[in-house]
Amino acid sequence: MRKLAKRDRRILMIGGVSAVVILVFFYILLPFYESMAEIDQELARKEELLKRSVAAIRNQNLYRQQLLDLDNSFAALEAQILEATNATVAQAELENTVRQLAEEYGVDISRSTPLQTRSVGKYSKVTVQINVDGGLGELSGFLHALSVHPKFFEVDNFTINGFRIRDRIRLQPRMHISAYVQLEEG
Repeated sequence: MRKLAKRDRRILMIGGVSAVVILVFFYILLPFYESMAEIDQELARKEELLKRSVAAIRNQNLYRQQLLDLDNSFAALEAQILEATNATVAQAELENTVRQLAEEYGVDISRSTPLQTRSVGKYSKVTVQINVDGGLGELSGFLHALSVHPKFFEVDNFTINGFRIRDRIRLQPRMHISAYVQLEEG
């Protein structure tokens, strides 16, 4: 075996030290730095979660009051839907209520046609199409009565046709009036 020259030994020594420094950097220092950064991020996340939790605990009464207000609002809205066992009964109830209101306000319903029921989430939307005869005053009173009724009625489609009969124009409004009923579960 041959002895290495001083220059070659120096190059090997510098190369070996460089390799050790590179290995220490990539396999010890860099993973340590990355794990420290992950720990810092995790601590920051937990600190933010802790701050939000403390704020939620401090505002617990406010959140309870807001939940109670939402429950009351929901109950008030649910009181506005029709109380029927199914959509067919609800449609008959809607038609009867519309006829009673029309009679109260002097509006004649010349034609009434139940339309197809549509599902809207856990509710059904029942609709009746009516043709009415009456003056504008009676019609506006009837529409106002629909809008202030304790149950929620919606006028979906409102059209007015005009007919000329012996120098007079006769108006014939047609509208779709809808209401909602809660579907039974199952």
